[in-house]
Amino acid sequence: MKRILTTIVSLLLSMALVLTMTSCGGRNKNQENQEITWHMMKPSDNLSSQNLVEEEANRIIQEEIGAKLKFDFIDAGSWAEKMNVMINSGEEFDIFQTSSDSAATSIVMNAKKGTFMDLTELLDKYGQDIKAKVDPRAWDAVTFDGKILAIPSQAKWVPELGYVFKKDLVEKYNFDYKSVKSLKDLEPYFDILLENEPDIIPAYVVGAGNGSGLEESYHGKYTPCDVPGVLFDEDKEEFVDFLSAKLDEYKLKHEWYKKGYIAADALSRTDSAESKTGKYAVLTQAGAITLDGSKSTAVYGYPCVEIYVGMDKIPPQNIMNGNAISATCKNPEKAMQLLNLIWKDDYLINTLAYGVEGVNYAYESGKGTDSPTVVPKTGSERTWAVWHNWMGPLWAQWNSSWNSTEALQEMKKANETAEMSKTVGVMFDMESILTEVAALTGVVNASSPVLFCGAMDDFDKYTAEVAEKLKEAGIEKVLEELNRQYQEQK
Repeated sequence: MKRILTTIVSLLLSMALVLTMTSCGGRNKNQENQEITWHMMKPSDNLSSQNLVEEEANRIIQEEIGAKLKFDFIDAGSWAEKMNVMINSGEEFDIFQTSSDSAATSIVMNAKKGTFMDLTELLDKYGQDIKAKVDPRAWDAVTFDGKILAIPSQAKWVPELGYVFKKDLVEKYNFDYKSVKSLKDLEPYFDILLENEPDIIPAYVVGAGNGSGLEESYHGKYTPCDVPGVLFDEDKEEFVDFLSAKLDEYKLKHEWYKKGYIAADALSRTDSAESKTGKYAVLTQAGAITLDGSKSTAVYGYPCVEIYVGMDKIPPQNIMNGNAISATCKNPEKAMQLLNLIWKDDYLINTLAYGVEGVNYAYESGKGTDSPTVVPKTGSERTWAVWHNWMGPLWAQWNSSWNSTEALQEMKKANETAEMSKTVGVMFDMESILTEVAALTGVVNASSPVLFCGAMDDFDKYTAEVAEKLKEAGIEKVLEELNRQYQEQK
């Protein structure tokens, strides 16, 4: 009997010890192997180092929070469809990007649907490092009905516009590129190039996306809107249709197209590497403006000089392009702990962005310090790349050809001094105009590349047809509803 009692006591003590370890933060086997999935648009064509990068990152993540990270990269073309299926079916998933470029994961389009988990309490409990590093103004853009629905992007929010010039050409023709203030000012230079440089296309204007390349600066007059085909007029404080707002620019592009400043097949030039071919004389800024041309030189791969043309107000979309936790997430506490760890640990965020030393990058200097300089692999040797601001703090990025420390500081300074759009913090209920928004999306996607490139036979006829299609899609109802809600909330 004594032996039986001893055995029972031992079992009870063992059970108590397990329960104590679990309640006090001890990790059992199931906790250690818990996988947090992160759904993200595919950032680069070749991500063959994914297993190596996840293995290195999970060495830290498992030790710190007792979980594992698994990326699920989705091609941009399939993103909306796949995310819509997951969301509408109630599928359980964890972290996902909030992209203003896609209605499927746009905060504005989903705020009322229950897609996003309320992060307010989770941030208070587990997100101290995130809250310490996020610009306090940013929370307004991701807060709806008093609920924080996403972690804002720490990125270059300021929509600066600059023009980039091939250095050899401006020097060869002694062109005063610093005097350029608008697209029209480029025309004398383009005429010289057409006459003397048959292998050079004067203007980088292509059909990639909804039109990519040189564009006019509106100096803060218009701010992009999450609704396709709609812009916000900051001066008049009203929403307007994009065609009316940019009609003069589109007409100028059409004149350029006829003159040969723009490639005859510009619409079919959709390869993202087109800008790096060296075929173009003048391009748009390459992510950030560095007056010495260092950023554009590194991005485009040949010597460049550049100028600053204008700065717009910070649109809410640039802040909203962050990350959210799904309302169906099984363990949102672990998901928030993971996100906070990425914001806290500089080595971890840089590993997730640059990859593994010796495979995806090498140290140039400062290895083992808080601020090393690294050399990422490029071209066919690059088998991993995720942009820091897609995951966490951009300002923690190590010095490299992606961004110099000085360039990062300039971006941060620009963010801090720039004005926010008047639409930041305004919550729009899209339920009553969802049908019209879907119809507008089709019209805009079909017409924007053509308008941006000026690649139509008859400008007046084409723009009249687009205006009619916008009207048929319900642009007037959409503008009326957005303006009504803005006036009510402002």
